[in-house]
Amino acid sequence: MIPAARALLAGLVLAAAPAALAQSPAPTASPFTLEVEVDVVSVTAVVHDKRGRFVPGLGPRDVEVYEDGVRQEVSYFREASGAEGEKIPLSVVLVLDSSGSMRNSMRFLRQAANTFVRKLEDVDTGLIVQFNDTVKGSAEFTGDLDRLERFIDSLQGWGGTALYDAVHYGLNRVRDQPGRKAVIVFSDGADHNSSMTEQEVIDYARSVEATVYSVLIKGNEGLFGRGPRGFLRKIAQETGGKFYSPDKVGELIRVFTGISDELHHHYALAYTPRRAPDGTWRTIEVRLPGRKDLQVRVRKGYFAVRRRKG
Repeated sequence: MIPAARALLAGLVLAAAPAALAQSPAPTASPFTLEVEVDVVSVTAVVHDKRGRFVPGLGPRDVEVYEDGVRQEVSYFREASGAEGEKIPLSVVLVLDSSGSMRNSMRFLRQAANTFVRKLEDVDTGLIVQFNDTVKGSAEFTGDLDRLERFIDSLQGWGGTALYDAVHYGLNRVRDQPGRKAVIVFSDGADHNSSMTEQEVIDYARSVEATVYSVLIKGNEGLFGRGPRGFLRKIAQETGGKFYSPDKVGELIRVFTGISDELHHHYALAYTPRRAPDGTWRTIEVRLPGRKDLQVRVRKGYFAVRRRKG
Protein backbone atom coordinates (compact mmCIF):
# COMPACT_ATOMS: atom_id res chain seq x y z
CA MET A 1 0.00 0.00 0.00
CA ILE A 2 1.13 3.58 -0.53
CA PRO A 3 1.91 4.25 3.11
CA ALA A 4 4.31 1.45 2.93
CA ALA A 5 2.58 -1.17 4.75
CA ARG A 6 4.85 -3.48 6.59
CA ALA A 7 7.61 -3.89 4.01
CA LEU A 8 8.92 -7.36 3.38
CA LEU A 9 12.52 -7.48 2.21
CA ALA A 10 12.66 -11.00 0.83
CA GLY A 11 16.04 -11.50 -0.78
CA LEU A 12 16.32 -8.58 -3.18
CA VAL A 13 12.58 -7.97 -3.55
CA LEU A 14 10.90 -5.03 -1.85
CA ALA A 15 7.23 -5.73 -1.11
CA ALA A 16 4.50 -4.34 1.12
CA ALA A 17 1.71 -5.93 3.17
CA PRO A 18 -1.72 -4.27 3.41
CA ALA A 19 -4.12 -3.98 6.32
CA ALA A 20 -7.62 -2.59 6.99
CA LEU A 21 -9.72 0.65 7.15
CA ALA A 22 -9.25 4.11 8.73
CA GLN A 23 -9.88 7.78 8.14
CA SER A 24 -8.51 9.45 5.01
CA PRO A 25 -7.03 12.82 6.07
CA ALA A 26 -6.24 16.11 4.34
CA PRO A 27 -5.39 17.64 1.98
CA THR A 28 -8.81 16.81 0.52
CA ALA A 29 -12.03 16.10 2.36
CA SER A 30 -13.67 12.86 1.27
CA PRO A 31 -15.84 10.13 2.76
CA PHE A 32 -13.44 7.51 1.35
CA THR A 33 -11.31 5.83 4.04
CA LEU A 34 -8.47 3.35 4.10
CA GLU A 35 -6.04 2.19 6.79
CA VAL A 36 -2.69 0.47 6.49
CA GLU A 37 -0.17 -0.63 9.10
CA VAL A 38 3.19 1.13 8.88
CA ASP A 39 6.56 -0.36 9.89
CA VAL A 40 8.77 0.47 6.95
CA VAL A 41 8.07 3.00 4.22
CA SER A 42 9.18 1.96 0.73
CA VAL A 43 9.81 4.54 -1.98
CA THR A 44 10.33 4.22 -5.73
CA ALA A 45 12.56 7.00 -7.05
CA VAL A 46 13.02 7.80 -10.74
CA VAL A 47 16.11 9.94 -11.43
CA HIS A 48 16.53 11.73 -14.77
CA ASP A 49 18.98 14.19 -16.22
CA LYS A 50 17.82 17.36 -18.00
CA ARG A 51 17.36 15.41 -21.23
CA GLY A 52 15.00 12.96 -19.56
CA ARG A 53 17.46 10.07 -19.48
CA PHE A 54 17.65 7.73 -16.49
CA VAL A 55 20.75 8.27 -14.35
CA PRO A 56 22.30 4.96 -13.22
CA GLY A 57 25.02 4.27 -10.70
CA LEU A 58 23.76 6.26 -7.71
CA GLY A 59 24.34 4.87 -4.21
CA PRO A 60 22.78 5.39 -0.77
CA ARG A 61 25.24 8.19 -0.02
CA ASP A 62 23.96 10.16 -3.02
CA VAL A 63 20.38 10.53 -1.75
CA GLU A 64 18.62 12.04 1.24
CA VAL A 65 15.07 11.11 2.22
CA TYR A 66 12.85 13.52 4.15
CA GLU A 67 9.48 12.91 5.78
CA ASP A 68 7.58 16.11 6.60
CA GLY A 69 10.89 17.93 6.25
CA VAL A 70 12.76 15.68 8.71
CA ARG A 71 15.63 13.62 7.33
CA GLN A 72 15.24 9.85 7.63
CA GLU A 73 17.80 7.06 7.73
CA VAL A 74 17.68 4.95 4.56
CA SER A 75 17.78 1.25 5.50
CA TYR A 76 17.43 -0.19 2.00
CA PHE A 77 18.68 1.07 -1.36
CA ARG A 78 18.82 -0.68 -4.70
CA GLU A 79 18.97 0.16 -8.36
CA ALA A 80 16.31 -1.83 -10.20
CA SER A 81 18.36 -2.05 -13.38
CA GLY A 82 21.23 -3.75 -11.58
CA ALA A 83 23.05 -6.96 -12.35
CA GLU A 84 21.34 -9.89 -14.06
CA GLY A 85 19.56 -12.12 -11.54
CA GLU A 86 18.97 -9.22 -9.11
CA LYS A 87 15.96 -7.64 -10.75
CA ILE A 88 13.04 -6.21 -8.81
CA PRO A 89 9.87 -7.83 -10.16
CA LEU A 90 7.27 -5.58 -11.75
CA SER A 91 3.52 -6.12 -11.40
CA VAL A 92 1.72 -3.95 -13.93
CA VAL A 93 -1.93 -3.39 -14.87
CA LEU A 94 -2.81 -2.02 -18.31
CA VAL A 95 -6.15 -0.19 -18.03
CA LEU A 96 -7.28 0.25 -21.64
CA ASP A 97 -10.21 2.28 -22.96
CA SER A 98 -12.38 0.14 -25.26
CA SER A 99 -15.30 2.57 -25.51
CA GLY A 100 -17.02 3.48 -28.78
CA SER A 101 -14.93 6.62 -29.29
CA MET A 102 -11.84 4.37 -29.50
CA ARG A 103 -13.16 2.37 -32.45
CA ASN A 104 -10.96 4.09 -35.05
CA SER A 105 -7.91 4.09 -32.77
CA MET A 106 -8.14 0.54 -31.45
CA ARG A 107 -5.56 -0.86 -33.87
CA PHE A 108 -2.93 1.60 -32.62
CA LEU A 109 -3.79 0.90 -28.99
CA ARG A 110 -3.50 -2.87 -29.49
CA GLN A 111 -0.11 -2.46 -31.17
CA ALA A 112 1.19 -0.18 -28.42
CA ALA A 113 -0.07 -2.42 -25.61
CA ASN A 114 1.45 -5.51 -27.22
CA THR A 115 4.76 -3.67 -27.65
CA PHE A 116 4.71 -2.92 -23.93
CA VAL A 117 3.85 -6.52 -23.00
CA ARG A 118 6.71 -7.88 -25.08
CA LYS A 119 9.13 -5.74 -23.03
CA LEU A 120 8.16 -7.44 -19.76
CA GLU A 121 11.08 -9.32 -18.22
CA ASP A 122 11.14 -12.84 -16.86
CA VAL A 123 10.39 -11.72 -13.28
CA ASP A 124 7.47 -9.47 -14.32
CA THR A 125 3.74 -10.16 -14.44
CA GLY A 126 0.89 -8.29 -16.08
CA LEU A 127 -2.88 -7.92 -15.95
CA ILE A 128 -5.11 -6.41 -18.64
CA VAL A 129 -8.22 -4.36 -17.79
CA GLN A 130 -10.57 -3.10 -20.50
CA PHE A 131 -13.38 -0.65 -19.87
CA ASN A 132 -16.34 0.90 -21.65
CA ASP A 133 -19.74 0.98 -19.92
CA THR A 134 -18.37 -1.70 -17.59
CA VAL A 135 -14.97 -2.93 -16.42
CA LYS A 136 -13.49 -6.32 -17.27
CA GLY A 137 -10.11 -7.71 -16.27
CA SER A 138 -8.09 -10.77 -17.16
CA ALA A 139 -8.32 -13.54 -14.59
CA GLU A 140 -4.94 -13.19 -12.89
CA PHE A 141 -1.48 -11.68 -13.09
CA THR A 142 0.66 -13.71 -15.43
CA GLY A 143 4.04 -13.75 -17.08
CA ASP A 144 2.58 -15.61 -20.06
CA LEU A 145 3.03 -12.99 -22.76
CA ASP A 146 0.95 -14.93 -25.30
CA ARG A 147 -2.02 -14.93 -22.95
CA LEU A 148 -1.72 -11.19 -22.35
CA GLU A 149 -1.48 -10.51 -26.08
CA ARG A 150 -4.58 -12.62 -26.79
CA PHE A 151 -6.56 -10.53 -24.32
CA ILE A 152 -5.29 -7.31 -25.90
CA ASP A 153 -6.03 -8.53 -29.43
CA SER A 154 -9.64 -9.23 -28.43
CA LEU A 155 -10.34 -5.57 -27.56
CA GLN A 156 -13.19 -3.99 -29.52
CA GLY A 157 -14.39 -0.38 -29.29
CA TRP A 158 -18.01 0.12 -28.23
CA GLY A 159 -20.14 1.71 -25.49
CA GLY A 160 -19.44 4.48 -22.98
CA THR A 161 -16.55 5.27 -20.61
CA ALA A 162 -16.29 4.16 -16.97
CA LEU A 163 -12.80 5.60 -16.46
CA TYR A 164 -12.88 6.14 -12.69
CA ASP A 165 -14.25 2.68 -11.93
CA ALA A 166 -11.62 1.10 -14.20
CA VAL A 167 -8.70 2.91 -12.55
CA HIS A 168 -9.97 1.97 -9.09
CA TYR A 169 -10.34 -1.66 -10.20
CA GLY A 170 -6.78 -1.73 -11.53
CA LEU A 171 -5.36 -0.23 -8.33
CA ASN A 172 -7.29 -2.71 -6.22
CA ARG A 173 -5.99 -5.66 -8.24
CA VAL A 174 -2.33 -4.59 -8.05
CA ARG A 175 -2.10 -3.35 -4.48
CA ASP A 176 -1.13 -6.71 -2.89
CA GLN A 177 1.33 -7.75 -5.60
CA PRO A 178 5.07 -8.09 -4.78
CA GLY A 179 7.85 -5.82 -6.01
CA ARG A 180 7.22 -2.62 -7.91
CA LYS A 181 3.57 -1.98 -8.75
CA ALA A 182 2.31 0.15 -11.62
CA VAL A 183 -0.95 1.00 -13.37
CA ILE A 184 -0.92 2.34 -16.93
CA VAL A 185 -4.17 4.09 -17.89
CA PHE A 186 -5.17 4.95 -21.45
CA SER A 187 -8.30 6.90 -22.33
CA ASP A 188 -9.50 9.30 -25.02
CA GLY A 189 -12.81 10.39 -23.50
CA ALA A 190 -14.23 11.76 -20.25
CA ASP A 191 -16.02 9.60 -17.71
CA HIS A 192 -19.80 9.37 -17.82
CA ASN A 193 -20.52 5.80 -16.58
CA SER A 194 -18.64 5.30 -13.29
CA SER A 195 -20.22 4.73 -9.91
CA MET A 196 -17.13 6.15 -8.15
CA THR A 197 -16.19 9.82 -8.18
CA GLU A 198 -12.95 11.33 -9.40
CA GLN A 199 -11.89 12.34 -5.88
CA GLU A 200 -12.62 8.91 -4.40
CA VAL A 201 -10.30 7.29 -6.92
CA ILE A 202 -7.53 9.84 -6.36
CA ASP A 203 -7.78 9.31 -2.60
CA TYR A 204 -7.58 5.57 -3.12
CA ALA A 205 -4.55 5.93 -5.39
CA ARG A 206 -2.78 7.92 -2.67
CA SER A 207 -3.24 4.96 -0.32
CA VAL A 208 -1.92 2.29 -2.68
CA GLU A 209 1.80 1.82 -3.23
CA ALA A 210 1.54 1.82 -7.02
CA THR A 211 2.77 4.26 -9.64
CA VAL A 212 0.15 5.46 -12.13
CA TYR A 213 1.08 6.44 -15.69
CA SER A 214 -1.71 8.21 -17.59
CA VAL A 215 -2.05 8.52 -21.36
CA LEU A 216 -4.66 10.84 -22.88
CA ILE A 217 -5.20 11.27 -26.60
CA LYS A 218 -5.83 14.95 -27.30
CA GLY A 219 -8.96 16.22 -28.97
CA ASN A 220 -11.59 13.96 -27.43
CA GLU A 221 -11.48 14.95 -23.77
CA GLY A 222 -14.66 17.05 -23.99
CA LEU A 223 -16.87 14.50 -25.71
CA PHE A 224 -18.82 13.44 -22.64
CA GLY A 225 -19.09 14.83 -19.13
CA ARG A 226 -16.00 16.49 -17.63
CA GLY A 227 -12.68 16.16 -19.42
CA PRO A 228 -10.27 13.61 -17.92
CA ARG A 229 -7.11 15.70 -18.33
CA GLY A 230 -7.12 17.03 -14.75
CA PHE A 231 -7.90 13.63 -13.27
CA LEU A 232 -5.27 11.75 -15.26
CA ARG A 233 -2.62 14.38 -14.56
CA LYS A 234 -3.44 14.55 -10.84
CA ILE A 235 -3.41 10.80 -10.22
CA ALA A 236 -0.06 10.47 -11.98
CA GLN A 237 1.48 13.31 -9.95
CA GLU A 238 0.21 11.98 -6.61
CA THR A 239 1.72 8.53 -7.19
CA GLY A 240 5.08 9.57 -8.65
CA GLY A 241 4.08 8.62 -12.20
CA LYS A 242 3.81 10.64 -15.39
CA PHE A 243 1.09 12.10 -17.60
CA TYR A 244 1.29 11.84 -21.39
CA SER A 245 -0.84 13.60 -23.98
CA PRO A 246 0.43 12.65 -27.44
CA ASP A 247 -0.91 14.56 -30.43
CA LYS A 248 -1.53 11.44 -32.51
CA VAL A 249 -2.58 7.89 -31.72
CA GLY A 250 0.31 6.79 -33.93
CA GLU A 251 2.66 7.98 -31.18
CA LEU A 252 1.32 5.45 -28.67
CA ILE A 253 4.06 2.88 -29.30
CA ARG A 254 6.70 5.49 -28.45
CA VAL A 255 4.81 6.46 -25.27
CA PHE A 256 4.31 2.88 -24.08
CA THR A 257 7.97 2.08 -24.81
CA GLY A 258 9.06 5.08 -22.73
CA ILE A 259 6.90 3.94 -19.81
CA SER A 260 8.36 0.42 -20.02
CA ASP A 261 11.91 1.76 -19.94
CA GLU A 262 11.17 3.89 -16.87
CA LEU A 263 9.50 1.04 -15.00
CA HIS A 264 12.64 -1.05 -15.40
CA HIS A 265 15.05 1.76 -14.47
CA HIS A 266 14.53 3.22 -11.01
CA TYR A 267 15.77 3.09 -7.43
CA ALA A 268 14.05 1.27 -4.55
CA LEU A 269 14.50 2.81 -1.10
CA ALA A 270 13.11 2.08 2.35
CA TYR A 271 13.23 3.70 5.77
CA THR A 272 11.66 3.39 9.22
CA PRO A 273 9.88 6.67 10.13
CA ARG A 274 11.42 8.53 13.06
CA ARG A 275 7.96 9.62 14.22
CA ALA A 276 5.47 7.01 15.43
CA PRO A 277 2.29 6.46 13.36
CA ASP A 278 -0.43 8.93 14.32
CA GLY A 279 -2.97 8.71 11.50
CA THR A 280 -1.69 11.77 9.68
CA TRP A 281 -0.65 12.37 6.07
CA ARG A 282 3.16 12.43 5.75
CA THR A 283 4.96 14.02 2.80
CA ILE A 284 7.95 12.29 1.21
CA GLU A 285 10.85 14.06 -0.48
CA VAL A 286 14.00 12.56 -1.97
CA ARG A 287 16.87 14.98 -2.50
CA LEU A 288 20.14 14.64 -4.43
CA PRO A 289 22.59 16.99 -2.64
CA GLY A 290 24.89 18.84 -5.01
CA ARG A 291 23.18 17.46 -8.12
CA LYS A 292 21.07 20.33 -9.42
CA ASP A 293 21.46 18.87 -12.90
CA LEU A 294 19.27 15.91 -11.96
CA GLN A 295 15.54 15.54 -11.30
CA VAL A 296 13.96 12.98 -8.98
CA ARG A 297 10.32 11.89 -8.97
CA VAL A 298 8.61 10.02 -6.11
CA ARG A 299 5.10 9.64 -4.72
CA LYS A 300 3.80 12.59 -2.70
CA GLY A 301 3.47 10.78 0.62
CA TYR A 302 1.53 8.25 2.67
CA PHE A 303 -0.91 7.84 5.57
CA ALA A 304 0.83 6.89 8.84
CA VAL A 305 -1.69 4.73 10.68
CA ARG A 306 -1.03 2.88 13.92
CA ARG A 307 -0.72 -0.86 13.74
CA ARG A 308 -3.54 -2.83 15.23
CA LYS A 309 -2.77 -4.92 18.29
CA GLY A 310 -3.42 -8.63 18.29
